[in-house]
Amino acid sequence: MTIRLNDGVRVRKEFVCLREPMTNGSDRGVPPPHARPPSTRLMGRKGVALRLMLTALFEAQTRTEPGERPAGNPRPLSHAGRDGVAWTDLLATDADDAGNSRTMITRQDKQRRHLGNGLEALERACLVALPHRGEPRNIHREFMLLEETAAPTPKPPYSVPKNSDDSFVVPTALFTNGWISVLSDAELAFLLMTMLMYHPDEEEGVAVPAKARLQLMGIGPETYEAHRLLETFGLVRVTRQAGRAANGRVASVGTEGGRRALPDLVQLLPEGLKRDGYSTVADKLDSFFCR
Repeated sequence: MTIRLNDGVRVRKEFVCLREPMTNGSDRGVPPPHARPPSTRLMGRKGVALRLMLTALFEAQTRTEPGERPAGNPRPLSHAGRDGVAWTDLLATDADDAGNSRTMITRQDKQRRHLGNGLEALERACLVALPHRGEPRNIHREFMLLEETAAPTPKPPYSVPKNSDDSFVVPTALFTNGWISVLSDAELAFLLMTMLMYHPDEEEGVAVPAKARLQLMGIGPETYEAHRLLETFGLVRVTRQAGRAANGRVASVGTEGGRRALPDLVQLLPEGLKRDGYSTVADKLDSFFCR
């Protein structure tokens, strides 16, 4: 396994933050999806595209050295057989068997459909290529990762970033402890932002100016609200400055003396990821409903 636990998964910064805004908007409006970086472009309330992309980057780095391209994609989409691991095994969904004995839809069939929908979304976002697109069936097999940036096509095939590349680290525990499967897209997008900006020496956290958060990262007030549960799970800490509401908006246009509100300070808490994701989330949610 190429990935080392203390190194994590290296992700190019443009996956989370554009080099410059694609549109000239205000610091109060979220750009349309096509003008956002991939991490927020892929967000959906019931979709799997963001989790699938992160999982694909993790999978590629388990078998590929930094600076190299993965040697194809030999992993089957589903039904890997005994001791095998298919892509549907790596992608957790809420799929379950449904129907009656005459029209049964199996859990595996549903997972395959979810996987296909996720790959279609990734292809639209120019993050994967489907070399078998023109064939009559099984068109998603051997899908090929493309560079995880917001650059338009033609885009080069994916290569694992080197430490010297413009990249940041996603802790391996996000995947190995199951957090990737239990967090919503909004929570993942917010968490990726904190990972991008993480500096262990900055104990109080790093400031997130509203315009950068909106226009460069595509994180608006609704997505910003995800920090509430992430704080409850012990994964982040947000220090709100005077004059700001909990969703990151300016509570008042100005304060006494005409001074504007300072940006929030956001800090990743890596130790929180070392706990089991499912049990942590289940325990916290149980405590909410059992009060």
